Amino acid sequence: MTNTTPADTKSVATTTAALARTVADEGWSVVGALDRPLSDRLLRAVDEVAGRTADAGDSGQLHLLSGLAQHPDLVSIVDWPPLLALAVEFLSPNIYINHSHLDVHPPHPPTGAHRWHRDNGLIGRDMRLLWRDQPRVTLKVAVYLTDVDSPDDGALEVVPRSHLDTQSRYPAEEQAAGVPILGPAGTVAVFDARLWHRRRDNLGTRVRRALFMAYSYRWLTTRDTPLEAVPAWSDLPPVRRQLLGDETVDPFYWAPGELPLDPRSADPQAA
Repeated sequence: MTNTTPADTKSVATTTAALARTVADEGWSVVGALDRPLSDRLLRAVDEVAGRTADAGDSGQLHLLSGLAQHPDLVSIVDWPPLLALAVEFLSPNIYINHSHLDVHPPHPPTGAHRWHRDNGLIGRDMRLLWRDQPRVTLKVAVYLTDVDSPDDGALEVVPRSHLDTQSRYPAEEQAAGVPILGPAGTVAVFDARLWHRRRDNLGTRVRRALFMAYSYRWLTTRDTPLEAVPAWSDLPPVRRQLLGDETVDPFYWAPGELPLDPRSADPQAA
C-alpha cells in the first residue's frame, strides 16, 4: 500500500473539491484515466457479455441495462478512489449506484438522430415541479473502454451548464453541437444527470465500448438488479456492497457504523 502524507491527503482533497465545483458549475468533468490493467479487465468483461447477449443481434449494437450485474469483473470500477471520492463530495456518503448500462456501438452510417436527453425521467413532474426545476440527485459516469479520439468515434457530447438552464426545454440551436468528451481507453468522465447530453453517431473505424453508472442517493429507487439477486456479489467488502444496493436500517437516517461510506463508521465513538 502506498503511504499517504498529510500533504498528499490535502492535495487529493483539494483536487476532489475542485472537481466537484467544476461539475456543479459546468455540469461535467473528466476525472482521470484508469490504469491499463483495470481498463483492459473491464473491456474483456464487456466483450464477454456482448459475445453471449442476444440483444446485440446481427448489428453488434448493445445497450444493456443492469450492466454491472452482467459480469463479476465489472464491480471493480465502482469504488475507483478518484471517482468514489468525487461522488461522495458531490452528493454525500449516503449513495449507491441505482442504474448502470453497457454500450457497444460498431461503426454505422449517419442516422441523423439528435438523441439529446436528460436522465432521471420525470422526477420533476412527479414532484409537482416545473421540468426545469428537477433536483440534483444523480452523478452519471461514463467509462470509455476504447479510444474516443474524435467526435465521430461515438463520443459522449454534453451541453455545458445546461443543467442550470431555466429558459429552454431543449439545447438551443447554437449550442446543439455541444462539447464532445474525448479521451483514450480508460477515460472516466462524469456529469450532472440533469445536463443535456447525447451519444454521437459512430462514423469511425472502431467499435465503441463504454460502461455507464449512476451514483444516486440511497433513497432513490434502483433500476438495476438488486444485490441479493447476484450470487457473485455475496462476498464483496462493505463499501462495494453499499454501492451495489446493500440495505441498511434506514436509507434516510443512518447510525454511525451502519453505512460503510460514512466516515464515522470506522469510529462510532467519533459521532
